[in-house]
Amino acid sequence: MKHGKKLLLTVLIAFALILSACTASTAGEEKESDGNVKDGLLESESVVIGVAAEPTTLMGSTQPAAPTYSIIHNIYDNLIEYDGKGTFLPRLAIEWKSIDELTWEFKLREGVTFHNGAPFNAESVKYTVEYLMNPDNKSLYSGRWTDLIKEIKIIDEHTIQFITNKPKANFLHLVYTDINPLEPGYVEKVGIEEAASNPIGTGPYKFKEWKVGESISFVANEDFWEGEPETKELTVKFIPEFSSRLSALLSGDVELIRSVPTDSIDRVEQDQNTKIISTMSGKNAFIALNSSKEGPLQNVKVRQALNHAIDVDLLIKNVMNGHAQKLTSTLTPFNVSYLAVDEYEYDPEKAIKLLAEAGYKPEDLNLTFDTTNGYFPMDTQVVQAIAGELEKLGIKINVVQNETGVFLQKATSKGMGDMYFITSAASTEGESFYSFYFSTTGAYTYINDQKLLEENVEAFKIFDPVQRQKAMDGIQQRLRNEAVSIPLWTGEDIWGAADNISFEPKYSEVVDFYSIKRSK
Repeated sequence: MKHGKKLLLTVLIAFALILSACTASTAGEEKESDGNVKDGLLESESVVIGVAAEPTTLMGSTQPAAPTYSIIHNIYDNLIEYDGKGTFLPRLAIEWKSIDELTWEFKLREGVTFHNGAPFNAESVKYTVEYLMNPDNKSLYSGRWTDLIKEIKIIDEHTIQFITNKPKANFLHLVYTDINPLEPGYVEKVGIEEAASNPIGTGPYKFKEWKVGESISFVANEDFWEGEPETKELTVKFIPEFSSRLSALLSGDVELIRSVPTDSIDRVEQDQNTKIISTMSGKNAFIALNSSKEGPLQNVKVRQALNHAIDVDLLIKNVMNGHAQKLTSTLTPFNVSYLAVDEYEYDPEKAIKLLAEAGYKPEDLNLTFDTTNGYFPMDTQVVQAIAGELEKLGIKINVVQNETGVFLQKATSKGMGDMYFITSAASTEGESFYSFYFSTTGAYTYINDQKLLEENVEAFKIFDPVQRQKAMDGIQQRLRNEAVSIPLWTGEDIWGAADNISFEPKYSEVVDFYSIKRSK
């Protein structure tokens, strides 16, 4: 009898184990689990990212600001990629050529589909460019295309030609940054507002849900032309304050956070469960000087004085903790048009002398200085340190800290005060930066010198590469002499990560979801 009971117990235990295994399998776990299950996914198949700012739209080819562009890049994909060293690489376009100075032809990748199953083809590219050119759609790229394109020809389903009104030497740079192919049938059916909040693209991740003010979640595109992403679900949480992002990383609530301030690197590295992942970026940190506003900054000598009044080397050492490279030009060394112009050496006495020549005493200046708070690396600390240096000379500085969305809205609507600190996205070629900041149609242009802006735009028209570089050198020298801004540095793109996360930051600072993986 005892043997019978033992046998029955053994059978029941074995049966329970079998049931347990079957339950795991029916939950969708066919492979060995490394831990918890969440929403039907293995913990190893999902990743949560913490970022400072929320996108303003999920519509492709509309908004170049980093909070938006980094997200939509993963939904829509690009026609071509840029390696940061002067070479373009195939993406949705596999071949391209300049037939003549006015005609560019692209061969498109076959067999690619949008997230709703519609085919990607030449018609979708044509539709996208016409969308961004339409002023009613309020794309911030429109100023670069509206006067440029004469005609868009569909040669066949996977071949398209752009005929321009004028030679455009940096046309590939515009294609790389500006074109995120839209699905024409979907946009026309649901309308722009719905398409902007519930997007359809060709990229590695499909949109799942947008909880405004909280998070956006995505699922892997199993039909992605490069192969299904390893991370099956990805959530981006919006956590404006860095201290909160850091706490979320250290507690395990998120597994990646971007823009770790340099004074917090040690804290991340000293935690046994987290690490730092970084790379030198092509981003451009500078102070924009608003000469479009009535006041002392319309005098070039005042702007030159401000350049001499700031000790950039000391800021890099004490505020950036050495994690930056000093700039003298308005462009960075990652930009193929870069020229290392002479710097404004730190010289407070010369600054005071220049102010006197302009008819001012330091105490006559009362300037507003706009910044974000926790969005750009070390933004508040940088601005407070610069304000302190200027105040030592007697200049009055009113620091205005803006929520990121407010800051970007002010910047693109000419709403800034006298000065603002910004770290721009990495630019590939001179025109790709200057068309936004120092041109007649630039969304971020704050210069009142119309002649200077028109000279810049004329240089954009040059097609010959040697002559074009000569023109770009001239622009950089003129902008330096006119002291239109205060160049600071190009810095590192610094991420905090869980120790089992691998991720490849890009020089462009675009967040590549496809490269995010968790070690098994």
